[in-house]
Amino acid sequence: MKKVLSWLAIIATVITCGLWGTNTISNTNSVSAATTRKWTKSKDRQLNNFINSWAPKMNQSYKKYDGQNSLHVSTGGNYPDDLSKEVTPDGGSIGWAPTGKGHYDYNVVAIYNYDGTRPPLPNRITYLFAFHHGKPVALVDQTRDGDPTCHPTANKDVAKNFRRIANEK
Repeated sequence: MKKVLSWLAIIATVITCGLWGTNTISNTNSVSAATTRKWTKSKDRQLNNFINSWAPKMNQSYKKYDGQNSLHVSTGGNYPDDLSKEVTPDGGSIGWAPTGKGHYDYNVVAIYNYDGTRPPLPNRITYLFAFHHGKPVALVDQTRDGDPTCHPTANKDVAKNFRRIANEK
């Protein structure tokens, strides 16, 4: 009986310290990863505040897609409806997914557009804030002619602030 209890104690220790501990770490990472992918109203407000403070520095004014009424851009597109026409950097699918957890390769959570006022007209800068395989990416589309094509923005301020906001718990 003592040998059985000793073996049970050893097995319990191995499970507790080994396998169970590993599962706990794994589950913690899964929860953390799921949290970083989720887009909330609070994060949306933070992004809106950032855009509204950043845009004047660029001598621009951005209009936000409100989640209901199509956002018309000066080159003729309407978002989010025209997201399906966007050509992404890797040819992946892109679409509106307000929680950041859609079935697209790029799950767009926010759209901001600036219609340019200087020639050549029409012109625009459209930011598509998305999650690509669970990671935040700020895409930009400045296409005037042809298929709308987006790519990660070169604006480090926009990219950095979106990642910061998206990764907050």
